[in-house]
This record gives sequence, C-alpha cells and structure tokens, in this order.
Amino acid sequence: MAATAIDTSTQLDELRELLRTKFPRQAVLDRPEYGAISSGLEALDGQIFPGGLPRGAMTLLTGGPSCGKTSVAFTFCAELTRAGGSVAWVHPGTLSASSAHHAGIDLRRLLAVRAESYTQARRCTDFLLRNQAFGLIVVDWPGPGGRGADWNRIHRLTTGSPQALLMLAPPLRGGDPLPYCASVHAAVHRTGAGAEVELLKSRYQPIGAAVQVRRGGMPGAPLRLHPDLPGLGQDWHDEVG
Repeated sequence: MAATAIDTSTQLDELRELLRTKFPRQAVLDRPEYGAISSGLEALDGQIFPGGLPRGAMTLLTGGPSCGKTSVAFTFCAELTRAGGSVAWVHPGTLSASSAHHAGIDLRRLLAVRAESYTQARRCTDFLLRNQAFGLIVVDWPGPGGRGADWNRIHRLTTGSPQALLMLAPPLRGGDPLPYCASVHAAVHRTGAGAEVELLKSRYQPIGAAVQVRRGGMPGAPLRLHPDLPGLGQDWHDEVG
C-alpha cells in the first residue's frame, strides 16, 4: 500500500509539471483567488506558497513535539491580527494564551475553541469554515487524521473561500487522509538554531530545498522549552490577565 501511494504521488507531481510546461496559462488559474496570508518572514512565505499561507486552501504542517510548528503557526496569526484580521484556533486544550500574546497575536482577534474529541474538532472546523468570519483557521490535531470523507468535506469547504486553513499534526503514517486532502504539506524539524521547514507537497509550486527559520525570527522564541516536555503541546489552557 505504501509503495502504491508513493508511486501515485510521483505520478501526480509529474502530471502537474507537464501541465505547467505545456499549458502555462492554466497554472495561473490554479492559484488561490484571494491570495495569501504572510508570516512576515520572506523565506518561510516563499517555502509554503508565494506570499505565505494560501487562502482557499488547506495547508498541513507536521512534526514531532517541540519541533516549532506552533511557533510557525504563531507567525502567521500574529501578522494577520496586526493587519486587522481574525483567527480561530481549534485545539484539545493545548493553546497557551500567554504564549500567543507573547508571540505578538492580538488576543482580541483570536477565538480559541477547545474540542475534546475528533468529532468535536471536525464539527467546529466545519462550522467555522461555513461561517467565514475568520481569515485564518488553525486546527491543532494531536492524533491520526481520521476519516477521509470528513476531511474531503473540509477541503471542499475551504477551496475557493477567502479563508486559509492551517492543520497542525504529528508525523502521520502512510495512508492517513490528511496529507492527501491538503493542498500544501510541509514538515517542521527542530534544529539548534530554530526550525527547518521542508515542503513535501504543493499543488502550486515545485518542491525545493528546506528552509531554516532562526529562533530569533519566530515569535515566542525567547520562551525556554524544557527538554523533557512537549513545549506548547502540554495540556494547559491559561488566560492573560
């Protein structure tokens, strides 16, 4: 099964490249209608999508505990709220309001939604996408991706809308539906200097070399992480006084 999935992914990449070469004008139509949400970091924006997180598309960030994917997500949230936009963050009790505030996110423009199960998280995401009140919806999902039919529905709700959907997840096993439903999939790895973002899949641009995001360039970087704890993945939910 794994070999078949890899072969299929390779064939799709080859087909996309053929379409870009033979039908260059069609590639323009493949771009999101509403542009992208910037992180304020040029290298990171260029790695995910020209300009940042693509609106009207699902972007998936995967990585282990304390790899930096929450900090990467914070950069987009902070930049969007500074520009007057609003963010909804669906999580299982792992979002620290004080860390979000420290990262530069305007908490007046952040809605934190605590979901205690896969079903709750999916339904909340479905509702938020249909409501279209938020420019960016972040879903911090700690487990396997769930049913493919569910995420296909989420993908259809996202496609063509002015919203960007950012999924945060641990490394996923082969056959998990999330990487297949996402338009962009990047892996985040922790390094001594910060984090490395590696593009694994994109329907918008060729896959290139991984980029480094230095610790000083990510919001929340001054917060020290205990080496034996999963950083912002701890089970906490505090408020800023």
